[in-house]
This record gives sequence, C-alpha cells and structure tokens, in this order.
Amino acid sequence: MNISPWKSRLYVAAGFLSIGVGVVGIWTPLLPTTEFLLLAAFCFARGSERWHQWLMAHPTLSPYIRAFRDKQGLTRGQKLRLAALVTATLLVTAILIPSIIGKTIAGLTWIALMTFFYFGPTAKQ
Repeated sequence: MNISPWKSRLYVAAGFLSIGVGVVGIWTPLLPTTEFLLLAAFCFARGSERWHQWLMAHPTLSPYIRAFRDKQGLTRGQKLRLAALVTATLLVTAILIPSIIGKTIAGLTWIALMTFFYFGPTAKQ
C-alpha cells in the first residue's frame, strides 16, 4: 500500500500512542490493553512494516494481539492478574464511595468480571 510520507508518520505516531495507553492498561483495571494494542497493530500495518513486525514479535505485547487474533482468550496468569487488580480496585472503590448505589454498582461489576474471567476461554501458556 503506497501512502504519503506524512500519513505514514501519522499512523506510526498513532501506533506508539496506542501502545503507550495499552501498556498503562496492563496495570490499570478497566483500561483495556488488547484494544489499544490491536489499534497499534492496525496503525503500524498501514504506517510502517518495520514497526508492525517489531510489535508482532515483541515478547510482552504480541501475546495480547495473537490471543485476540487466534480467538484463544486470556492465559490463566493474565486472568489471575486481572482478577486481583479488579478486586483490589473495586474493593477500594466500594470502601471509599459513600452511597449504597455506588457500592452496589462496584459489587455487581466485580461479579460480572469474575464471571467473565471464570467462564471465558482460557489460552494455553
């Protein structure tokens, strides 16, 4: 695909921005990681084959993209890390929120996410 140099640079910049947000999402509950890494792969595929290859070969970032692409689901380790982070975040939220409605929403969110983690597909390590 032939695109202008400025458009290529724009795609690469958007790819790195997406990686930055995706990496923050690894440690931040409720901020998606996979979606931003998929966006980065999309941008790099259109902006720079070299950066696309780098992302797809990255030992930490590529498993998120491959798991989505291959419809494998999250690994057991990813599920456990996410469950721990979500539990800690929603527990703090439920403690600090003064209203019963907020506490109920935090509890229901926790139940929904734990159900998804438990019953969702699990990828092999």
